[in-house]
Amino acid sequence: MYNSPVLFFESTTLVEILSPKTHFVRAAIICPESYKEYALELQRKFHDTAADIHYYSEPTQTREFIASQKMGVCFYVIGEWQPTATIFTIAVEEGVSEAELQVKIIGDKEKFVYCMKCFKDSQIPVDAKKVQCPCGAHLEVGPFYSIVRKGYIGYPFIPLTEGVI
Repeated sequence: MYNSPVLFFESTTLVEILSPKTHFVRAAIICPESYKEYALELQRKFHDTAADIHYYSEPTQTREFIASQKMGVCFYVIGEWQPTATIFTIAVEEGVSEAELQVKIIGDKEKFVYCMKCFKDSQIPVDAKKVQCPCGAHLEVGPFYSIVRKGYIGYPFIPLTEGVI
């Protein structure tokens, strides 16, 4: 069974600095208009490669833009976590691979844990190693990310001292 790539806290597509990939024919920069300066700065880095900028506002327009691109396009996505994760999903649904994507998150990244007791996921602090699930279970955040459950696996444990994580 094949599971499509998903954007998560330690995804290989997440980068701190967007940099042009030289083996692509074209570049497509996708961002909200509020991050226009980031897009224009990146566009200036492309010397021999044509770079189109798409300012997203609605997922349907972004889907049409991505679907209209030909093979050999590298996508650069800039934005806050939630809309960027939506664009990542749209791109994957339209056949874009992780090798053709670079994502820069502006602001806070999100991290989720999947509880092995109540089978639900919940958002956690990015640096958390141990958390308490809304169901009351104490969880140790494992190193494994489940693309099916869309969260890091949370392993239940009994704390030595009640109330202390």
